[in-house]
Amino acid sequence: MGHNRRSAMRPKVAGGFTLLEVLVALAILGAGTALTLSLITGSLGKIRKVQLRSRVTQHAESVMELALLDPSIKGPTTFHGDFEDGSRWVVVVGAFEMPEVRPLAPGQQPLPVKLLQYSVEVMGPASQSADVRLYTLKLVGTVEPPGPPRLPGRLR
Repeated sequence: MGHNRRSAMRPKVAGGFTLLEVLVALAILGAGTALTLSLITGSLGKIRKVQLRSRVTQHAESVMELALLDPSIKGPTTFHGDFEDGSRWVVVVGAFEMPEVRPLAPGQQPLPVKLLQYSVEVMGPASQSADVRLYTLKLVGTVEPPGPPRLPGRLR
């Protein structure tokens, strides 16, 4: 009987959480979730921008390589086109004038070559101005090279 009296005098302690504690925990969890989702969304946007920049750079490199390998380009010209993803490109080839370092000696002929400056600009699908610009120089001959040598005693 004495045992029951002691338990009756002691205040009862609840074994769970109060409504206020649950609401505070949910508010903290919600704020953390919202912050995490906003960071993920921002990161995905930046990843898309980096992928677009990388694709535009690859386009510019491939256009530059094809322009440099085109043997028909012997002087200033301009040409343009677009890619399937909506990116546009422009190639401008111009003459590059070397500064005279020293005059030619009497009787010395200038080399039969000239420099061409190649410029490639690529605009992304939504861009109004160039996203990537590449520049380079190419040495080209000013006289046509002779045809392949003839072998004696053979007909062509």
